[in-house]
Amino acid sequence: MINGQLFHVNFGDTKVSEINNIHLGIIFKLPKISNMVLCIPLTSPKEKHFKTKDNYSRRNHNALKYQNLVYINHTDSVALLDQIRTISTKRLLHTYKDADNNEICLNNDNLKLINVRIIKYFKNIFI
Repeated sequence: MINGQLFHVNFGDTKVSEINNIHLGIIFKLPKISNMVLCIPLTSPKEKHFKTKDNYSRRNHNALKYQNLVYINHTDSVALLDQIRTISTKRLLHTYKDADNNEICLNNDNLKLINVRIIKYFKNIFI
């Protein structure tokens, strides 16, 4: 398991969360904890995620409406930072693979962007 790796995750059948059942998620290892990971759920991009219809059509990652959203071009998905959670590794079903059967891991640019956005998101909550 690698930080930034994409997995199909069983989020279960929760009534409160918008993300439930099986969705893609970005996984990050938790230091010194082997049976839990940090997971950022992914969802399909929708027009409501972008400032304009044109930005949605072009998937303009710089024109997302909210700071808690990050566009992931690897999967044409939107990472939902406001739904970040710790989950059991038992909920990880299998890795996400491309058409050539290669496991997908976020590139350094996407990892840096997510790190910056997560820190900014948490600062807004706790400060």
